[in-house]
Amino acid sequence: MKFEKITFEEILPIWQNELWPETVRSSPIESTSAMCLFGRWVPDDVEEFRLEEPFYDLENMKFTPTFWGCFVDDQLVGVNSGHMCLDKQYRSRGLWVNPNYRRSGIAQKLLIKTATQGYLEGADLCWSYPRYESRHAYANVGFKNTFYGFNFIYEDSETGKNCRVIFFYDPDKEYSYEDPRRERPRHKV
Repeated sequence: MKFEKITFEEILPIWQNELWPETVRSSPIESTSAMCLFGRWVPDDVEEFRLEEPFYDLENMKFTPTFWGCFVDDQLVGVNSGHMCLDKQYRSRGLWVNPNYRRSGIAQKLLIKTATQGYLEGADLCWSYPRYESRHAYANVGFKNTFYGFNFIYEDSETGKNCRVIFFYDPDKEYSYEDPRRERPRHKV
């Protein structure tokens, strides 16, 4: 088993044919994602303000991604990617392991490679939006969907049930969950 960096051109066919086939996606697959970890506060007619989720920011797509592959006898049997997002948050994205190689630790090793890359790039945390079926792989590495001040739940998405999860490089550090570029409005607009 060998883990190494790969290219978008190598990971794309697996994402298109195995992870996100056309039957479950409504848009082209990009090398990065605009999805943000946390939502933003928006005016609301019912409540004064509500947290909008999910939130997307195209600025996230300007960061350079890193792609990881796991090879067994020169066959690509597992992939994942990561890229920096706003606010020094690193996104893990696109984890897939060939069904014949699941439950062998490949998913966890790919997640560790991705989270380590984020740490080396200066991120404060690594986050992802895994499917319900993958929750144990993430939990075994230390990703959490509940931590001081937040509790993410599984929600329906175009690829099934997904939930945001976070891996903190320093769990004792205090993290800000508000986007510092946006002020939370105090009064109804």
